[in-house]
Amino acid sequence: MIKHIFISIFFLFTVSSSFATHFVGGNFAVCQTGANTFDITLRVYRDCAPTNSTIISPSSICVFDAVTNAQITNFSMTSNQINQQVLTLGDSCYSPSGICVEEYVFQTTLFLNDNPNGYYMTWDDCCRNSIITNMSSPGSQGMTYYVQIPDPALWASGGNCTPDFGSYPTNGYLCINFDQTIDFNVTDADGDDLVFSLVDPLNNNSCSPKPFPTCPWSSGYSVFNVLGNTTNPNMTIDSQTGIITCHPENLGVFVFAVKVEEWRNGVKLGEVIRDLQYSSLACSIDSPPEITLSDSVSVYVDDSICVDVLVKDNDGADTIYLNVVSNDFDLQGTYLPPLPVGNNLQYTNWMNSGNDTLFPHLDSMVINGLAVYQGVGSILLRYCWTPLCEDLDSNYHVNLLAYSIGCSGSDTTQKAVVFSVVHDPPPTILNVPDTLVLKLGDYSCIDLMAMDSVNITDTLFLQPSSGSFDFIETFVPPLVNSNGDYYYEDFIDDDSTFVMSNYTYSGFTPGAIGKVGLRFCWDTDCESVFQKEFNLTYFAYSTACGSDTITLTSFIQVEPPVGVVEEVPNIFSPNGDGNNDVYKLIGESDPCYDFMNVTIYNRWGQKVFESTDSEFEWDGTHKGKGNCKAGAYFVIIDGSYGSTYTNDVIPVRVPNIVKDEYYIQLSR
Repeated sequence: MIKHIFISIFFLFTVSSSFATHFVGGNFAVCQTGANTFDITLRVYRDCAPTNSTIISPSSICVFDAVTNAQITNFSMTSNQINQQVLTLGDSCYSPSGICVEEYVFQTTLFLNDNPNGYYMTWDDCCRNSIITNMSSPGSQGMTYYVQIPDPALWASGGNCTPDFGSYPTNGYLCINFDQTIDFNVTDADGDDLVFSLVDPLNNNSCSPKPFPTCPWSSGYSVFNVLGNTTNPNMTIDSQTGIITCHPENLGVFVFAVKVEEWRNGVKLGEVIRDLQYSSLACSIDSPPEITLSDSVSVYVDDSICVDVLVKDNDGADTIYLNVVSNDFDLQGTYLPPLPVGNNLQYTNWMNSGNDTLFPHLDSMVINGLAVYQGVGSILLRYCWTPLCEDLDSNYHVNLLAYSIGCSGSDTTQKAVVFSVVHDPPPTILNVPDTLVLKLGDYSCIDLMAMDSVNITDTLFLQPSSGSFDFIETFVPPLVNSNGDYYYEDFIDDDSTFVMSNYTYSGFTPGAIGKVGLRFCWDTDCESVFQKEFNLTYFAYSTACGSDTITLTSFIQVEPPVGVVEEVPNIFSPNGDGNNDVYKLIGESDPCYDFMNVTIYNRWGQKVFESTDSEFEWDGTHKGKGNCKAGAYFVIIDGSYGSTYTNDVIPVRVPNIVKDEYYIQLSR
């Protein structure tokens, strides 16, 4: 609201000559009432300062052919004045001083013959105010009132009324350094399409036809720079709505003119111009109340939440009101009032600031009705609730309207807020390896953890799954401390202890509140080599309704052992000297895939040794009956030793077949 003016405004329309009319603006309005009859209304606005002339005499209104510009007739409206009044500018919060505008309304009936060219009519007089800022020599410039109408024969298809500007706007002034809109609320009784534009103000023309002379602009001003701004956008008009927007930078008096063209079915019928002057004042504007609250608030199911609303009047001492309305949100059941502390009111942890308490200075805060709040300087509200599962995916709409006492318009602030009840975000799984490459004999552990970062009261579960990996056999149960809490030591390669609350374990699905861990360890054996690869899947989910399940995977690849086969030896000396004391195959075996059948005979055909181990060793004894004598022995080997593998992504075994008969020499 506008409360007062910083400076004393000089009389806006001072006298430039003893009998100057000091026109402020005006316009024609014409409405066809019969086949060839028209009601003519002329509104004239003038400065009504006591020293200004009171003579308004539209004695010679000229009518011209709209195409040929030939004068058809003229008429007088001097004796047809129907109203004269001093207009009240401003509103209940502000009445500008030093501005006086008087409205004269003249009305008569005119008969015009049919004319396919249509008509236009003008009335002009002198003079404007001498204090106009954006016009050169304004005290010697006049004003032309102008309107164009279509052929009276249009009556057969409904006739026509020109667009109607109505009376002078009550907010007919500007305030520097503030955004402002000017809406004349132009109406058209026929529902014609209207097109708006800013045009050069017309000078007086002594009842001459078009083209009309225009008033000269002062240096730096034009129809494109009505206000002479240098930094802010200048005065513009929306061609469809007629709403003018501007942000004046300078004090002064500014003239501008608005033309409205009316169209029907793609055909232009006519046009009318309203000429006005506005004073740009150094107004003191009361800032509207500010509402501090996000446009949208997301709430998780089962998550207790409080939404704080702050309405503040920047002027500090105004009585302000807040009206809260919702058709679907329980405003009464969720409202949490502040606690009185002396002459103050208290909320704890206000707006999640981390402060234990907040003591806003409020002289009073009154609840009038269900959701209308009153305070001096500021209003504080808190709504607290815990959404239930049935609230999931619901959107609750709340509308807030804040305003100062006794005023309306610019001092009003509105905000529409949506409270959305959404799914809990899925838990987070950490330390899940994408790929593990293992070798025979490796010892490996995987630690999994799921954590709820939003609602730490949810029970979380971890569930691994695989078509081939044995989680049950590899599961490492957590330890239990003296308090009955379950924990893992050095979890995820961390020196700290990972403690779980309310730990449960059922069906190889551990669960705990807030966070849960799982560890499984294994030795990579030949069975793993035979499997070659494992796909592991981990699921993490919570007990919250509608909770999403997060899924991650790991891929384990087992590299098979690679054997090496060398030439079969043909001599050995089991004499205990530590050198070549046993007979065996030379190289590296494949313990997972090699197979073997070896027998050794003496020269008399007696079997002295046999084995099915690819890693066999003969120490030169006769099946536990003592040392064999030096000499030649017959060896039969049938098997595979030291497998090799192709270079495919998944290795394919190629066995080294060892199958032959040999004579070996035993020496002592």
